Amino acid sequence: MPVINTIKEARTARNLDKETLAKAVRCSPKTISRCEAGQNCPSLELALRLSRYLEISTDKLFQLDNDISESITKDEGEHI
Repeated sequence: MPVINTIKEARTARNLDKETLAKAVRCSPKTISRCEAGQNCPSLELALRLSRYLEISTDKLFQLDNDISESITKDEGEHI
């Protein structure tokens, strides 16, 4: 997937288990596991809930893979 996330790092830094985080952001622990593993990308709503609960900005929680972000030209970047 082209999106890299730091959900696991943010969760473990706050001594949270997957079940606690999942309950707090209203999803399943399986969803958290899949997001952390990069198997699924969270919906925008879930990404915002994660960001708010973990007290970390979405741009620090989620990043584009370097290969993709480097290939975006300035003109393309202006439309994002």
